[in-house]
Amino acid sequence: MDFKILTEDGIGQMTFDPAGNIMNNIFLSLMVQKGSFFQNPDFGSRLHLLKREKNTERTAALAEEYCKEALQWLLDTGRATKIEVFSQRDTTQDLHRLKLLVEVTQGDGRVVPFNTFVEVV
Repeated sequence: MDFKILTEDGIGQMTFDPAGNIMNNIFLSLMVQKGSFFQNPDFGSRLHLLKREKNTERTAALAEEYCKEALQWLLDTGRATKIEVFSQRDTTQDLHRLKLLVEVTQGDGRVVPFNTFVEVV
């Protein structure tokens, strides 16, 4: 069973209500460092490895690859039917981050968007 992650006033809270979508699965898959979850060492992403990389097209491509790799289990289990990941290099104010735009199509056809930033050098 999934649990819903709520945000009120910018503070994340968890409720025991069943989740209506797979947002929490996406969040945890991308934010947990791969290899750090004791019950499944294959769970999580390698996005943390990009903290020492420069803000280049190659790094943006790696970020997309790492996201797809971390979310592959959603496709394998049938929770999702399609995963799209796009990266945008921040070339305006802060040259030290990438924006990741993730769209996961659930099994029922609903699209769940998720956006996050990855800090780079």
